[in-house]
Amino acid sequence: MKVDYQELMTRNEELHPDLVPYFEPEKNGNWSMLRSPLVYQVPFFNNAFANHQYAERKRVVDKLISEGEYRQAIWMYERPFRVEVFEAFAPRLSNEEYWTLLAHVWTDTENAWQYRERWVELYESKRPMRHALMDDEESKEYDALPDMVTIYRGCQQGINEDGLSWTLDKKKAQWFANRFQKDGIVLERTVPKSQIIAYYAGRGESEVILGGAK
Repeated sequence: MKVDYQELMTRNEELHPDLVPYFEPEKNGNWSMLRSPLVYQVPFFNNAFANHQYAERKRVVDKLISEGEYRQAIWMYERPFRVEVFEAFAPRLSNEEYWTLLAHVWTDTENAWQYRERWVELYESKRPMRHALMDDEESKEYDALPDMVTIYRGCQQGINEDGLSWTLDKKKAQWFANRFQKDGIVLERTVPKSQIIAYYAGRGESEVILGGAK
């Protein structure tokens, strides 16, 4: 069915109840926004357009879930909410699916600090097949690490110094410390290899996930 977007943008209707909790009205001259799991509008357009987007996205998600296509379904959700969705899907996933999808959701996230404790619980799950967190090449690089590993983390002093994400590359940590034109700091630690849960090379960050970080 063809959608008349011009008519949609002028239609007057109430915002869907599922979207109402995520609506942020204009404040102090800033845009009004809608930041929900399935619809992200910054700035906000109008109720009818948001309702249409929500209905279409939900229809697809419901179909994917009914078919057991959880990997595809999770990417239909907006990035900030994916860890919550993954947590909801987790009981339905096989062990291999759990670890593989967890790695993919992690490497795509931009707000891990907001859900730190959830990430810790997910990464420290006792489910078998944890090796599926890494691809074959990453597993080889992980296996080659020494018994004691020096790792680095770039951050702002006093802010999220206890994150799970570290790197083997000091220059990369320096980049993260200063990427927002702020004078950040680079933390350095030497930890047992056994404390490193996973190694990721996909984004060129030589990233390690540190278990038991406090």
